Amino acid sequence: MVTDLSSGQELSGQWMDSAGQLTSVLPPGHYTFAATTNTGFAFFEKELTSSDHLLIALSSDCERLHGRVTGTIAFPAVVMMSRISNARGDKFIIPIDRDGGFAACLPQAGYAARVDGAMVSLQVPVVVPRDATIAITVYSAAQVRETPTDIRVGHSDLPSFARSLRDHRIVGLGEANHGTAEFCSYRAKLSLELARVGTLRTILLEADAIGMMAIDDYVMGADVDIAKAVVALRFWVTDIQEFLAFLADIRTYNASRPPADKIRVLGVDAQRVDPPVQLLQAHRAELAISEHESELLSQIVPDHGAAFPKLSSDDRAALSSLLDRLANPRGQANLEGVATRASVAAHSIRCQLGYLGSTEELRDRAMAELTAYIVELSGTGQAALWAHDGHIARQSDYATKSLGQYLSETFKEAYFPIAFLSYQGQARAWDKPGKIGVIPHDLAPAPSHNVESVIMQATRFPDAAWVRVDLTSGPLAHWLSLPRYVREFGAFYDPGDTQILWMFPAAFAAVVVIQHGHPSTPTPTGVRKITP
Repeated sequence: MVTDLSSGQELSGQWMDSAGQLTSVLPPGHYTFAATTNTGFAFFEKELTSSDHLLIALSSDCERLHGRVTGTIAFPAVVMMSRISNARGDKFIIPIDRDGGFAACLPQAGYAARVDGAMVSLQVPVVVPRDATIAITVYSAAQVRETPTDIRVGHSDLPSFARSLRDHRIVGLGEANHGTAEFCSYRAKLSLELARVGTLRTILLEADAIGMMAIDDYVMGADVDIAKAVVALRFWVTDIQEFLAFLADIRTYNASRPPADKIRVLGVDAQRVDPPVQLLQAHRAELAISEHESELLSQIVPDHGAAFPKLSSDDRAALSSLLDRLANPRGQANLEGVATRASVAAHSIRCQLGYLGSTEELRDRAMAELTAYIVELSGTGQAALWAHDGHIARQSDYATKSLGQYLSETFKEAYFPIAFLSYQGQARAWDKPGKIGVIPHDLAPAPSHNVESVIMQATRFPDAAWVRVDLTSGPLAHWLSLPRYVREFGAFYDPGDTQILWMFPAAFAAVVVIQHGHPSTPTPTGVRKITP
C-alpha cells in the first residue's frame, strides 16, 4: 500500500514487482510505503522527487503468517492487514491464491484483517506472531451489496422502545461517528426515558474515568464550573453545546428526585495516567499513601506510565501492592467518597500499566473492566453506556476484542447494544490529512445497500427510526442473514473508507437511524484548527 501523506489518499494496487522495484510512476510528494511478501516486509516514509529511482528493500525481521479464506470464494480479492500504530498508511496488502490460501511476513503487532474485492469479510483481529495461522470467512461482495425491494417494518416510538429495554442491565448506546449532534441529543432522550420508565440510574461515557468525576458532581447538584470541567476532559467530542445541554438536563432532572433515583454520569475510559495519579496524590493523607509510594506514583506519570517497567522489581511490587489495596476499599461504596473514587483511579492506573509492552490494543478491555466495576459500585439499577459503535458492538471492527464483546461475556443477555446511524447530513471530524482541523463533512444519502438506507425505506423515512433487529422476522431478517454495511468513521473522516460490515443482530440488537444528521456544535474551546 502506498499512501500520499499530503492528501491521505491510499494508492492501492500493484506498485512493486518481486524485486522491490516500483512499477508505476508516482508524482513528487510525501508518501508512506507498506509492502509484504512471504519472506519480508517494508514500512517507511519518504519524500519523492520526479527524479527519484526508488528500490524498496525488504526486511526479514518479521513473523510468518499463513491463512485461508473459506466461504464464497471469488476473484479478484486481497487481504488487507491494518496494523495497530500511530503511523498513517500502516496497511499491508496480501494476495490470495486461487485455492484461497495466503501468506505474508509481518512485524510483531496487532492487526485488523479483512478481505476486500469480489469477496468481502468482517474484520478479524490478529496478533502476530501469536495468530500465526488464521481463517477468514468470506462472502460474495455482490450479494452483500444487494438492495432489497420488499421490506416494510414498523418502528417504535421512543417511549415504547425504551419500555422494551427495561430488563437489560447495560444498554450500549453507540454512535457511527463522534461529530453528529443528534447522536448526543437522541441518546440523551433515550437515557432520560429509560430513567422515567425503568431503573436507569447511571450513564457511562467513553471519556476519562477521573475527569468525569467533576461532571458527575455537577449533575448531582454540586457547584461546579461545568464548562471548565468539560474542557478538562481534553476531548473535542464532548466539548460541544449538545453535551452541555445534556448535562444541564440531567442536573435539572436530578434536582427533583430523591437520592436513590438520581442519575449519575461517569466515565469509563483510561488513556491518561496523570488524572488518576493526581487524584491519589491530592488525598495522600486520607488514603495513607506513604512518601515512597507517592514518589513511585509521580515517576509513572511521564510518557503514560512508560517508566513502570524500568522501576526495580521491589518498586514495581510496592506500587502494585498500593494499587491493589486502593482498588479494594473497605466499607460501603460511595461514588462521591474519596475511598471509592480512589478505587476507580487505582483500577484505571492498573489497566493502563497493563497496556505496556503489549502488541494488542487493550483500551477496550480496560473500559470493560471499569464499566463492570462502576456498575457493581452503583448498585442494581440499569446503566446506559455511551461510546462509538465500534466499541459497543458484540463484534470486533478493529485489531482487538471490542468493549461490547467483553461485556457480553460478563453480563450475557443483560447487555444490549444499539447502533446509532445517520442516513444523510453532516458530521464533524478531522480532515483525513490532518491539515485543517475538526470540520463538518457532507454525508450524502447512504448507499442503497446500507442498513441506514434499508431501514429508512422500510420505515418510510421518519425523523428517527427505532428498530429492534433482534425481534425481526420475514424479509428483513432474511436480508440480515448476511453481513451488511453501515457508514461509520472515528476521529478522522476518510470518504473512501467509511463502509463497515456488521452482522445484525449479532453485533447490534437494535438500530436507531437518524434521517438527517447535523454537525455537533463546538464551544469556543471545542474548536480544533491547525495553525498554518
